[in-house]
Amino acid sequence: MGRFFTLILLWILGSNLSFAQENYIDHIIQKGENVYKISRQYGVSVNAIFKLNPGSEVVIYAGNTLRIPTSNSASTSTTTTVIHDDNISNYVVKSGETKSGLSRRFGVSINVLEQQNPHIIAMLQAGHILNVDKTIKEAPRATKEGEHYVIKGETLWGIAKNNGISLAQLEAANSGRLSEFLQIGQTLIIPDKNSVSSTEEGYLVQRGDTKFGLAKRFSMTIAELEQKNPHTVPMLMAGHRLNIDDLDIHDFEETPTTNDIKITKVDSTNSYKNYVIEPKETLFGLAKKAGMTIDDFTNLNPKLLTSVNVGDIIKMPIEPSQTITTADITDVDTVDTVDTVDTVDTVDTVDTVDTVDTVDTNPKNQTTKIYSNKNETLFANLVTKTSTGLYFYSPFSSEELGASEERQKMISINADFQKYIDFFQGAQVAIDSAKALNLNFDVTLIKKNIAKSKITIDSPHNKNAILVPFIDNRSNFPSVESNTPIAIIDIESNLVSKDSINVYRSIPSDTIQKIKTLNYLAQQNANVIVISDLDNARNKDLITSTIPDAKFLRVDNAGFFKSDDLDNELSKSKLNYIVFDSKKTIVLLNTTTALMGKLSDHNIQLVMLESSLLPKQSEVSDMRFRILQLIFPAITNPQNEKDISDFEIKYEGIFSAKPTQNAILGFNVTFDILLRISQTSSFEDIINTTLSEQPHLKFDYQKTTGRNYSNTGIYLMQYNSNEGMIELINGE
Repeated sequence: MGRFFTLILLWILGSNLSFAQENYIDHIIQKGENVYKISRQYGVSVNAIFKLNPGSEVVIYAGNTLRIPTSNSASTSTTTTVIHDDNISNYVVKSGETKSGLSRRFGVSINVLEQQNPHIIAMLQAGHILNVDKTIKEAPRATKEGEHYVIKGETLWGIAKNNGISLAQLEAANSGRLSEFLQIGQTLIIPDKNSVSSTEEGYLVQRGDTKFGLAKRFSMTIAELEQKNPHTVPMLMAGHRLNIDDLDIHDFEETPTTNDIKITKVDSTNSYKNYVIEPKETLFGLAKKAGMTIDDFTNLNPKLLTSVNVGDIIKMPIEPSQTITTADITDVDTVDTVDTVDTVDTVDTVDTVDTVDTVDTNPKNQTTKIYSNKNETLFANLVTKTSTGLYFYSPFSSEELGASEERQKMISINADFQKYIDFFQGAQVAIDSAKALNLNFDVTLIKKNIAKSKITIDSPHNKNAILVPFIDNRSNFPSVESNTPIAIIDIESNLVSKDSINVYRSIPSDTIQKIKTLNYLAQQNANVIVISDLDNARNKDLITSTIPDAKFLRVDNAGFFKSDDLDNELSKSKLNYIVFDSKKTIVLLNTTTALMGKLSDHNIQLVMLESSLLPKQSEVSDMRFRILQLIFPAITNPQNEKDISDFEIKYEGIFSAKPTQNAILGFNVTFDILLRISQTSSFEDIINTTLSEQPHLKFDYQKTTGRNYSNTGIYLMQYNSNEGMIELINGE
């Protein structure tokens, strides 16, 4: 009997052993693989692999063997999340979540989160399982020699500078510790000053890198990049190591600056010499040194279209031409960006804008004469050694703005939030473009439902600007206090200055459009007739104050004139400006039909005082406007086709969508403000003395009342049957 039970026991043990042996398979680790990629390959969680392979959460080596649980066994160990007041058990990290967001959600510090879950110290990943006991007190974190404990207000750039190392060296030494942005309480490794930021395998993602830019660098599509590096699918982060097969990556690593001679070889055939790019050199500066336009210079050196890298060898004319112009003055290329500030001292909580997988964009200005002339002063006096502060007032937190799932959730709650997302996508393009000019600034996001009544900014910068887009009720905007000069930039928010801080309305108002157009008409010695469908034209008082002898005609609801009324007011000896002052499309159609019938006997030009009155082309053909040589004000420049097209191509390549009007505002306003706060003079002096033009918008700020300024920069355009469209010179 005893023998029988012994046989039974041996059979059970043998069965269990054979079953256990079938619960996993062996995987030989290949070069460039990581646990996340392997988990995706086998359809199991990373934690299931960690459990079977102790130490794999820290590092794995090519050639070693990993035990991979079968999908059946992995599925039997699914966890159930339990969240109590004092304990969080078996919480599974979701795609897009961050340490900062989880620490807030659970009500603990990032330090506590990492101390109780050491497997996330290197990097938080989707699938990680978290357990937190809030009753355990936070252990003080002591730094050792060669370490730095991050405190409030610090940035990676500042830490690197204080320790006499480059930003790339600091990021390379902390590749596994850095997430979306620098976090208070982190411990960073301070590498030796003589270390270099190269990697043994693959390419180490730097802060500011994007999938779009890296795909261009390594001559592959974004899809191919993600296929080779599935751990970047949810989000590309600084510190990720990329598998780029056997591609040569030396062009993209930081090259130590030694006493190498700059001119190493002369190409006598083409009168060019080889030139080694030095630290802090920019595309604009190199083109200027070559005596060439940026277009010609990048045609000579196509790799500069991707980035300007220290140590790269490029072609430089032996005898540079001295006839360089500023036509391409704003052509920029993406370089490694300076780290963004994580927090500022405020009465209310302030979050930092995440640089999500976005931007590699370089808005180009190619030819327009006015554009280059208006921006020449700004580019000639850029300050890159001292930093400035750029703040955004938004309904989003950094986590919500940085994660696509959170953005969609916000939009599902309020569809109006889409315009903020579009605005910030355009702003991110501007931020990268400014970084490419070596401008030094920190970007901070202030969530408006957190900062309810007062924002107190304790900034380390001498110049600051806070951008406020799309406020529905200006009375809800909190008061602002700042220890250093700050400007409030209004983007369609209709703010009025308070707290002794200047407010700059960046988008020209309808009234400014009307006044500029009427001033032009008043100088032309023409017969002005105003057509409306109301007893009193909507803009009658404004029109008569500028053109006292203007005549007013009213049409019926169908847009027809009374018998002979139009003939009686038209002049055969003068140019007749017909000012159309109605929002009804049917009135416009019938009015323009009547006017075209009078062209054989009269000199007639149609005028609109507001760009908002222009109908969609699907409603009214622009052929009518060409025949009647329509004059109208425009906020954006419809003629700057090259720069607008370049921006749209770049934007669409990044976001897979055409830029909306709000994205256009985000880029133009943000880039212009960054240029203006990065000058040798004060921000207010630059506002009062300097005009500028970006690809879409013109900026000409004029003081209105008290501390309020308005952008009066509009384009007065005219349809022309021969030339398509021309810009009229405003004779003010």
